[in-house]
Amino acid sequence: MAFLSIFNNKLNSVNFLIYSFLIWNLIKLFLINSDPIIQVLNLLISIGIYFNIEDQKLEIKNKKRLSLLLGLACFSLVIIKSFALNSVEDKYYYFNLPLGIFAIILIIRPFREFFHLRSIFIISLLLPLRRLFFPIGNYFLHPLTKYFTWFVLSALGKNPIPNGQSLYIDETQILILRGCAGADNLFFVMAAIVIYMSIFRLRIKSNILLISFFSIIISFSVNIFRNSTIGLVASSKSYFKDSLYYFLHNSFGSLLFSFISLTLISLIYFKLLDKELNNE
Repeated sequence: MAFLSIFNNKLNSVNFLIYSFLIWNLIKLFLINSDPIIQVLNLLISIGIYFNIEDQKLEIKNKKRLSLLLGLACFSLVIIKSFALNSVEDKYYYFNLPLGIFAIILIIRPFREFFHLRSIFIISLLLPLRRLFFPIGNYFLHPLTKYFTWFVLSALGKNPIPNGQSLYIDETQILILRGCAGADNLFFVMAAIVIYMSIFRLRIKSNILLISFFSIIISFSVNIFRNSTIGLVASSKSYFKDSLYYFLHNSFGSLLFSFISLTLISLIYFKLLDKELNNE
């Protein structure tokens, strides 16, 4: 029981255990060189979990119970497995965070009280859900992305010619594959909304519908802007065109536009929240 007592003092609280695990998971994703988009999404999720528990002094309840032993065993396995994780080819890295949070909740609470900490577990599930959402989102977004990009470039006088998954501007071929459809951008925004709702919940249904609508429109529009910008850069005669194209097309360029979408949706979300609070 001496081992368990370290979780109940100020310096070695359950909160500290959670924070340490969040930091370890961030470090692990960096060490295995996972996609920067995944790393930033994981950071966003970790911040969401932090704000969910920052005002709570979590303590272990009823130390003589089965769920505590199962939680300790599960958490030990998670840590051991995370040490063995050394490549992005091992897709376990999507599940390390939710499994660890699940184990910690079992350590803190009996089975019947799992519901009280459901918000941090739901937030942690956003990481593996991204892997599920990515192919589905791209499947539906890809046709729209291609033709809206064609429309914008046409409106700018570039006369792009569609052919299969490509747009041709003069001699320049611009491939618009499913990875360019903007599913990552949309999921990044949706993840932020889920986190905001768990901390600063909107109460009015019309506002919830409005922020859902804007999350889709903004992320889609920003991605069309990104693809159109890539098309303009690729077909230009600029000396810096190759460097600009590489930046806009790789993960870091994608992150830039994801941050633009996140900034816009955050401004709208907190404007609606402020309006609700002022009307109470």
